[in-house]
Amino acid sequence: MGYTYSAFISYRHLPADIEAAKAVQRALETYRIPADIRKKTGVKKLNRCFRDQDELPLADDLGSSIEKALQESEWLIVICSPDLPGSKWCLREIDYFIELGRKDHIIPVLISGEPKDSYPPQITHEETDEGSRELEPLAADIRGNQNKQLKTEKLRIIARMLNLNFNDLKKREKEQALRRSLALVSCILAVVLGFAVYALYQNRLLTEERNATARNATELLIEKSARSTKDGDLTDGLIYAIQAYDGSRIFDTEYDVPITAAFEAAIYPEVCSQIGSLKDNGVIHGSPSLSNDGKLVTFRQSDNSLPVYNTVTGEKLYSIRNFGRYWHSAFSPDSRYIFKCTQGYPEYTLYSSADGTEIQADAVPDGWTVSCGRLTLDNQIPVMRTEDRAAALFDPFSKELHILEGITLSGGSSDEVVIHRAGRRGAWADGTNIWMVDLENGTILRTVEGSLFSIFLDVTDEGLYFRYMGEDAYVYLRWDTAEEVLRSEYGGVLSPDGKLLAAGRSIEGFTIVDTGTGEILWESGFNNSNTIYGLAFADNDTLVASHGQVQIYRLSDRKMVFSTGKEHETYGFDMAAGRLVMPLRAGGSMINLMPAEEDAALPHAVMETRENFNPENLVLTTMVLPLAGNWNGSTFGFFDEEGNNITIELDEPGLAYVFENEGYILHPTRGVERPFVYISPDGEWQAMLRNDEVDVFRAKEGPEPVRTIASNNYQRLCAAIYGDLLVLGAYAENLSVYDLKTGECLGTMDTGAMCTKMQFSADGKHIITFSAMDEEATVINMENWAVIMKIPVKNAGSVAYTLSIGFSPDGREAIVLYPDGHAEVGVLAPDLETLVERARKYTAAD
Repeated sequence: MGYTYSAFISYRHLPADIEAAKAVQRALETYRIPADIRKKTGVKKLNRCFRDQDELPLADDLGSSIEKALQESEWLIVICSPDLPGSKWCLREIDYFIELGRKDHIIPVLISGEPKDSYPPQITHEETDEGSRELEPLAADIRGNQNKQLKTEKLRIIARMLNLNFNDLKKREKEQALRRSLALVSCILAVVLGFAVYALYQNRLLTEERNATARNATELLIEKSARSTKDGDLTDGLIYAIQAYDGSRIFDTEYDVPITAAFEAAIYPEVCSQIGSLKDNGVIHGSPSLSNDGKLVTFRQSDNSLPVYNTVTGEKLYSIRNFGRYWHSAFSPDSRYIFKCTQGYPEYTLYSSADGTEIQADAVPDGWTVSCGRLTLDNQIPVMRTEDRAAALFDPFSKELHILEGITLSGGSSDEVVIHRAGRRGAWADGTNIWMVDLENGTILRTVEGSLFSIFLDVTDEGLYFRYMGEDAYVYLRWDTAEEVLRSEYGGVLSPDGKLLAAGRSIEGFTIVDTGTGEILWESGFNNSNTIYGLAFADNDTLVASHGQVQIYRLSDRKMVFSTGKEHETYGFDMAAGRLVMPLRAGGSMINLMPAEEDAALPHAVMETRENFNPENLVLTTMVLPLAGNWNGSTFGFFDEEGNNITIELDEPGLAYVFENEGYILHPTRGVERPFVYISPDGEWQAMLRNDEVDVFRAKEGPEPVRTIASNNYQRLCAAIYGDLLVLGAYAENLSVYDLKTGECLGTMDTGAMCTKMQFSADGKHIITFSAMDEEATVINMENWAVIMKIPVKNAGSVAYTLSIGFSPDGREAIVLYPDGHAEVGVLAPDLETLVERARKYTAAD
């Protein structure tokens, strides 16, 4: 039937409820349906909403006008608050609407209170043959700032009314807003270009005004990029930076410096740090399953659906409805399919991972059952037959069955099958024997006696090594060759090079063992809940531990480099192609950058270790020179390279230094704690640190300080000078930045405490600092003061005074040079065009 009204709005006639009803009515009646949805649904616009203006009469029935309006309304929207269940008229409106046969067309809108106190009982309970069943209605939630909440929640209401997926509608709304923004910027730029010609005939002022508009758009995008990056959304940070770059090309290179800074802030995340999260509105997910290319992730949901998200953009791509609670799901090794099965049953389903389309729903041949929830590399299904205890591989496309000769299972519950994540190797076990199989040709690589069962750790179905329980020890074999590499009392996982074994200590923590000597190297970790430890190596030096929380440890210096923390307990993790996905028990999911050999198109900092580094390739822009002479009755000198004590006799009190073969005299304000001075690259400025104060000198203005920078209550530890900027390091966790001409403090930059060394790059665009306390060097972009890279410093306490930091001559490499001659180098992109290319590659979701 055709309806006069899209919705009837039921509400109590109380001030808050009236305002909410008006706001919902206004939001629905003014909503413009996107063109593609109008074409898809045939609905050009929503009809009017019915909202009664007066109190209902004091009668027992609703009245003919209300009943007629309910009959002519397709949907019933109920404004829910703790006051609603006490309104007999609202409840009667709901009862009447249900009597019309439209119970599934009721949409609750929560404006205050909790759902259990605010929803009408008619939509929270259902009578069945087994009794009353509790329901969880799909509702909109506009508690708090109603106008702000309605911007999103109106889409949830409209999605139900148009029979659309909420996330699809939200995505279209966001894309439409982005297109409008881009169209606006494009129009502005087009207007600027158009009027440039016109300005030749009219006046120069008009051109300048139009250019100013385009400049404002570019600067706004740069600001949005910085804000998104600071909030932890690196993808949006890169997208806004790309838009700023594209829009700024009419100004040639004028905006290249701030745009480069915006890119650098987002494109060099520290390994193991969080790089994003799913845009899932805080949905509570189950255990994750990540595709081997790292770009897709699925979760088991309590509503029996299987949502699929893109890990680059964080967007939900689609959801497979009615997937089932007891079915197993996994991506195929080539990431093209999602495989659904239940071990021990013949049925299976294949879906396209691109859009969730069902490709095949079938069963394996009669008498056979699916024996493992993973596919092989060529997408065959492992199956077994109880009757003759046979094992085979079934091709779901050709329907061919390939018997695995030489394997005879028990035919009972002790039969187990493990398929490696890459799909090239597998293992079949009958509780007594284990057969390792090359799945590419179906041949048995090795047969051993043992079992796969382990109460504390799952069987290793990824990584380089396979583990089983032998007669008196855990045995580790290489997946590729089936070669035995270790027997140990510990059941755990091996590092990629096989030199370390990480084993969970029940629910207490983990143990790191040297596989060569059997020595326990480290026992650490903790467990905040009664959960079994899950462990995985990301590389030879990086261990991920899951136990309610997730921690990431760097083993070389026994340091925890990341923790989700108590407020972010997880449901475990999955790791592939440089991504670590962790669903949180409180809702949502975090994505961290992990070490990986694959080119996963992720933004990352490139770190290189270089032996026998040439010190001449390390540029020191700020020189630190010793002082000699007499001041306040004390004599100062220094030792030269040969160990000789050098002193200078001056005609008058003062401290002298030599810069580029020219001598200079300084007269400090008061006493001298450390007889050396920091010199700018051109020799114009000098800074002498006196405990927590700093005397600033200018070479052309004589030996007296031009100003003294007052104390900040922390001892000043080091300084760097470039141009008219002075950066001071201290025991505090911030660097202080001063204008040398005015002495004004321009602000502070975040870095580690106890900063004892720092250097500018030769072009002054970056600064590198060293924190002995945080055991790392930090690279900062001086345009936006953003930390863009961190370089770990091993044994920082012992090398703090002997290592050197700085940049390469071209400024594209940040260098930490150790006293033994090797260097750790952080590699920056050579130019803006390279940054743009990498950003476009990363933000391309496909």
